[in-house]
Amino acid sequence: MTASIDRIIARVSRWPGVETAPHRFGGTEFVVAGREIGHVHDAGVVDLALTRRVRDVLLTDGLADPHHVLPDSAWVTYRVRSDADVPDAMRLLRLAYLWRLLALRRRGVDLDPATDPDTDLRRLGLPADLDALVRETFRDSLDRWATV
Repeated sequence: MTASIDRIIARVSRWPGVETAPHRFGGTEFVVAGREIGHVHDAGVVDLALTRRVRDVLLTDGLADPHHVLPDSAWVTYRVRSDADVPDAMRLLRLAYLWRLLALRRRGVDLDPATDPDTDLRRLGLPADLDALVRETFRDSLDRWATV
């Protein structure tokens, strides 16, 4: 499992504004502008920090599981059991990254001016309910980006 997790770490750590650090319970965490967006454990566990609304949609759509330690929190867990699971893990991490970028853009901070969130959201191919939730939540940031 370590090779798959190493590939995930290598990819996510290249995204603008992402810093990596050792996670307090083992593994590697991903931090954007001082806030953790998620972390990975060598055993193949990917934990993501989102909102309860996003968490609920991910669980309903079967895209993630409740967090393995804090099942009633806004965190979710995705298990990488083979190389075939890496794309879905990356998709969820990219969602967490975009969520953070859009929240920062709302406050006038742009860590990644080259990222077009609308294009990224289309590439992620999220289920309609999840895509709509992201677009509804960050309509102001998405509209502002489109006019730049």
